[in-house]
Amino acid sequence: MDPDRFTTLYRTYGPTLYARCRRILGDDAAAADATQETFLRLYKHLDRAADNQHALAWIYRVATHYCLNQERNRRRHAEPVAELPELGGPHLEQVLLDADLARRVIARAPEKVAAVAWLYHAEGLGQDEVAEVLGISRRTVVNRLAEFEKNAHKFARRSDA
Repeated sequence: MDPDRFTTLYRTYGPTLYARCRRILGDDAAAADATQETFLRLYKHLDRAADNQHALAWIYRVATHYCLNQERNRRRHAEPVAELPELGGPHLEQVLLDADLARRVIARAPEKVAAVAWLYHAEGLGQDEVAEVLGISRRTVVNRLAEFEKNAHKFARRSDA
């Protein structure tokens, strides 16, 4: 384990990773925890990454899986809030419904499908980028996106009924 390499990776990718975790989890403290957990795992397994490019793909893969699992666990244990937030804007309700539907479908998807769907739909990565981050083929990304879309349509039809 090279401590200088680890420090360089942390300084280089830590803020970006935190922002990614923040987008997935929607909470500063949870994002900080996820970032810390990801780098703890990286510290234990850094020798598996041949170079920094492989380490970056590994970091993103671990963080995405960790955050999606945290989000899934958090949904199972919803906490009440004291006050509801103020809503505004003419299209906000539809945006919230669409975002809520996407999160519910992703939360119910198998982990491998959820990771691909999150990176593609929420993070806006292209299919080639998703494949690189997750260490899978582009064809696998396409297949998992198709599975996600099929399940999303089924879920939406059940929700409408």
